[in-house]
Amino acid sequence: MSCKDLRDFLALLEKEGQLKRISHPVDPNYEMTEISDRTLRAGGPALLFENPIGYNMPVLTNLFGTSKRVALGMGRQKVSDLREVGKLLAYLKEPEPPKGFKDALDKLPVFKQVLNMPVKRLRKARCQEIVWQGEDVDLDKIPVMSCWPDDVAPLLTWGLTITKGPNQKRQNLGIYRQQKLSKNKVIMRWLAHRGGALDLRDWVEANPGKPFPVSVAFGADPATILGAVTPVPDSLSEYAFAGLLRGSKTEVTKSISNDLDVPAGAEIVLEGYIDPNEFADEGPYGDHTGYYNEVESHNVFTITHITMRKDPIYHSTYTGRPPDEPAVLGVALNEVFVPILQKQFPEIEDFYLPPEGCSYRMAVVTMKKQYPGHAKRVMMGVWSFLRQFMYTKYVLVCDANVNARDWDQVIAAMTEHLQPKRDIVMIENTPIDSLDFASPVIGLGSKMGLDATIKWPAELVMSNDEPSVFPSLEPAKAQELCEQFKRKYSYVLDCYLPAEAGNGGMAIISIDKTEQGQGEQVIEAALTEFSQYAAIKFVIVCDDDVNIRDWNDVIWAITTRMDPARDSQFIDGTQSQLGIDATNKLEGEASREWGRPIHKDKQLVERIDQIWEKLDIL
Repeated sequence: MSCKDLRDFLALLEKEGQLKRISHPVDPNYEMTEISDRTLRAGGPALLFENPIGYNMPVLTNLFGTSKRVALGMGRQKVSDLREVGKLLAYLKEPEPPKGFKDALDKLPVFKQVLNMPVKRLRKARCQEIVWQGEDVDLDKIPVMSCWPDDVAPLLTWGLTITKGPNQKRQNLGIYRQQKLSKNKVIMRWLAHRGGALDLRDWVEANPGKPFPVSVAFGADPATILGAVTPVPDSLSEYAFAGLLRGSKTEVTKSISNDLDVPAGAEIVLEGYIDPNEFADEGPYGDHTGYYNEVESHNVFTITHITMRKDPIYHSTYTGRPPDEPAVLGVALNEVFVPILQKQFPEIEDFYLPPEGCSYRMAVVTMKKQYPGHAKRVMMGVWSFLRQFMYTKYVLVCDANVNARDWDQVIAAMTEHLQPKRDIVMIENTPIDSLDFASPVIGLGSKMGLDATIKWPAELVMSNDEPSVFPSLEPAKAQELCEQFKRKYSYVLDCYLPAEAGNGGMAIISIDKTEQGQGEQVIEAALTEFSQYAAIKFVIVCDDDVNIRDWNDVIWAITTRMDPARDSQFIDGTQSQLGIDATNKLEGEASREWGRPIHKDKQLVERIDQIWEKLDIL
């Protein structure tokens, strides 16, 4: 079923039992976040808060809170069907001409889809049924959510920001969060390499001193929203891609105050401009990494008009420690990425961006290995092929018989086939997400590639490692060694030798960290202690807030609290060994201000506990 607008999609979700209307009064300040977070973690429905306290406008959250709803939004019934979307994108990225009449017939469905690419422009649109301008422009009338206790201000999250560079044939759609400053001003947080920022840069060069027109649409149809977060080819507009997904042309209308096309069925549209010389400090905000971000200066967007449908719905979300809605989107869009990668690298069997790795900071790749060094070629290919993987800090490559989505299998392959000195690639001074406070400087840090494939003879020649003479430890012996280690070092809180790592190939340790260098000390001590009994290759040290028996927690710590080059220790012996310091860094251990983890307000949690049963969500 194709959905013409957001309300069509909500009707579909309600029919499928995937939408819950909440009539109980709920505060957009923090309460909606707590309810949405509980619901998403339980795999629950999208939420429509019909009575937000202090407002007359309903709030929609968790719209794409399950992979199933993402698939439905893309016009597909199953998550696995999203690979067909990826195949279409791979074809559009590098189309091949028909090889003959039969091939042309086979490609007819694709050609028919391409016919739906052009937009359909409407003179009269639902998104402009109500118009606020001048003194009537007032963001205070919209129930913009405040999500976490230490957030600096309410935050607009799901707006499709529409821009156009002076030399561009098509518009750009991007999703950038916006900090509310006043009733008609927000901060536009976009990174320098993103489409909107590039359009602004080109505009300033071509039109110095002139305001840059911008429109932001909330509550568009699902295909248009998802088109803005999908890796479409540069030659294809997000509106055109939305038409492909929907099977019908995307309906747009011209903004009232500028020439930008906005989705005709959007619930709310903000129109205005960016003065290239006006900036403000943005943040801190609780982010999708699970931490508050650093304060940074960004452009200010001044709103001159707000248009909307009658009885509009405000579409919002929150970001926090995974899983959150961006993490779920990442898992679903992962299926779109696979065929795109396979077109360039057909040897890739599967590609997985685990949500606990903040959706993009770690990739697990399985492949059909065909020659020595092949895994390293795939690593480099992942980092360089799509812009989306520019910030991926860790690429872990395994053989095709390993399930990339099963940490037990991946860790077993690492422990058995990876020798740290030989099989780890470290690249320094590479582009890194500016939100990654573990990097030495903003936007620049290191990456690590790990080759956990079975080695070919030529690869073994390059290694001087001697084979291990230790058998796998019995679970009881592994537990005994851990207890001894905890007794010997008072700051060690927990110790674990995972069975999937051969009960001795890897040690994971949590500590009460109070001093600089404590992570390194524990790594050295553990290697000394455990190497007497086991062929230990890896030691991972975490803080006391990490459940070291839960791979989701451990991977989250590794991807958020480490710069690979700074926080890895390579130790040479009869076998090379690797120590990983995934602890929070104290003052003097890192060059940047360290991120503060998001913590929930206990009184808020208790307040929601009291009404949870009444809400009847799950």
